[in-house]
Amino acid sequence: MQRKSEKASRPTQETPVILSVRKRRFFSLIVLATPFLLLGMLEAGLRFFDYGANLSLFTRTTIQGKTYYLLNHQVKARYFPDIRFGATSAREYFAVPKPSGAFRVFVLGGSTAVGYPYGPNGSFASFLRQRLSNVFPDRRIEIINIGMTGTNSYTVLDLAHELPAYEPDLLLVYDGHNEFYGGLGVQSRGVLGGNRFTTMAYLRLLHFRIFVLLRDAYSWLGAIVHPASQDAPRDVSLESLAQGKEVPYRSTVYLEALSIFRDNLAELTAFCREHHLPLILSSQVSNLRGQAPFLSAKEDQLPVSQKRAFDADRQNAAEAWNAHRWADALRGYRSAASFDTLHAAVRFAIGRSLDVLGDRPGARLEYIRARDYDQLRFRASSDFNSAILAQSSPGTVFTVDMERLFMEYSPDSLIGNELILEHLHPNSFGSFLMAKGFAAAIRALGLIASADEWAHRDTVADRRLWEERTVTDLDERIALERTARLTSSYPFTERSLSVPGTFPKDSIQVFAHQVVNGVWGSGDAHFAAAAYYEKRGDLVEAEREYRTIISLDSLEVRSYLGLARLYVQQNRFVEATKMLSASLQVEPTGAAYALLADMNFNRGENASAATLYEEAVSLISVPQEQASLWFHLALAELRLHDRKKAEEALQKALNASPQDEQSLALRRALHGLQGAP
Repeated sequence: MQRKSEKASRPTQETPVILSVRKRRFFSLIVLATPFLLLGMLEAGLRFFDYGANLSLFTRTTIQGKTYYLLNHQVKARYFPDIRFGATSAREYFAVPKPSGAFRVFVLGGSTAVGYPYGPNGSFASFLRQRLSNVFPDRRIEIINIGMTGTNSYTVLDLAHELPAYEPDLLLVYDGHNEFYGGLGVQSRGVLGGNRFTTMAYLRLLHFRIFVLLRDAYSWLGAIVHPASQDAPRDVSLESLAQGKEVPYRSTVYLEALSIFRDNLAELTAFCREHHLPLILSSQVSNLRGQAPFLSAKEDQLPVSQKRAFDADRQNAAEAWNAHRWADALRGYRSAASFDTLHAAVRFAIGRSLDVLGDRPGARLEYIRARDYDQLRFRASSDFNSAILAQSSPGTVFTVDMERLFMEYSPDSLIGNELILEHLHPNSFGSFLMAKGFAAAIRALGLIASADEWAHRDTVADRRLWEERTVTDLDERIALERTARLTSSYPFTERSLSVPGTFPKDSIQVFAHQVVNGVWGSGDAHFAAAAYYEKRGDLVEAEREYRTIISLDSLEVRSYLGLARLYVQQNRFVEATKMLSASLQVEPTGAAYALLADMNFNRGENASAATLYEEAVSLISVPQEQASLWFHLALAELRLHDRKKAEEALQKALNASPQDEQSLALRRALHGLQGAP
């Protein structure tokens, strides 16, 4: 009995529940899916609350009831995640949906593509737009410039992947100078610089808000651990980012950057072939004759005996140069080069000696070596240009040897200050040449029109295109001022210098300073310049200013109206009518209808004038202006022998402005003619 009760008191052991294979798989799937589900919910929540900066390439906007894609300037934050670099880009927009028959071109690249130091109207994209519109005035050709200062082939590749959604017909790429110090470059101060795999993964992950949240948290913690100085500049320059980041020729870092550049180009060209998207690449242009190398190899790395001989040869060569003994200088510099073949400054000195002795081919070779051996890599070396030109393939990818084109237009075929403002940015005529080179490539590819049609149409002289350019004296002054400020600091001088404001000799110089100092936008300055020229009676320059504003912003209706008024003053009524019609396509305004009505009234076209006056008064709310329009409408109706409508219009004029003198005078005249035919 006792054993039985002990047995009964023992806890019973439960039989384990054995799940079926299907249930085990189901619960395993739930366990595995839960983290992804939570992440998805977090991502959806961040998107719903619009967390983080908008990093999309374009945003949509509505202007006068029409929808456009607008270049999103915040997209630069993709490429400068942890440095304060003020990348700039053009204000570009294009119609949604794509207009029927339009030929759409996207321009990609760095500061030269943007048009620095001028502005968008000084870029090769602007000159190309002008050239193609002259060749094909009956075609809608859209040149959309999405270049950004300080960016490189990572940016070009990243943006190109998004462009097929916007129906491009052609991509133009001018890129290669910023591979070392530009955004995400191998020597960039950004944390990602230097590794292609992690950089490409980073650019893909940026499209997820969770990743942006993690990036922001990392930056926030970094700011706590390493707080920035209160005296730190708001935006740093690309030149300052390169300080202390020298890269010897064919060093490990150099070859890494070259490999990344080649890989990015190869992926870009493969992507364009896959999407049947024509691509034109251009070699990079830099100042060879007028820009000495920024940084040469360090002589103290030579053995003591060789360094002593190297220094002695350079000293003797410099003395010979100063004494105008060019041949002796050449011998001395060549002797120095025998100790250090990669010394950029010595190579540049050899080039100058050969140049002055008349050996232009030899000088060109040494100038190129001096650029290539320069250890501050702001100018793309020959290896990078070779990588660009090697991408050419029949059908889709075309290359333009822009460096050779610049040589053809340079004195002695040596690219110098005649076409380049400092080390690499072309002046306005240089950008004009670049547009010429790209247009020739478009023609060679058979784009826009057939070869026969190109031959028939492409007859506009370069001289005429240059004279009709939309780069004014104001733009040239802006560019010179920006260049002066750039070249007054590192690496053009040993220490940063403060650039005093140039004494304002005239109003145009004042306007230029307002733009350079960031007080005005470029459009504001051009409007002020147009008003200045009009006041002085210089209608030719005023016209150029208005046409420049139109090229900067084709949806700025005030520029069309200002230009139309200039044409009326000069009795150029056909051109005025075209300009006013163009303005009405942008935005219907009372001013445009009124000016058209006045021209028709003065020509005796009274019926159309009356209709236009009615359109004008419906868009104008200022009583005095309304009174003037009703008064002129009354005159047009009198000419049409419709006295009743004339009196109705006159009464409306007096209702708008009871003391309007011209309306009162007309009413007295009408009453005195009571009963007359």
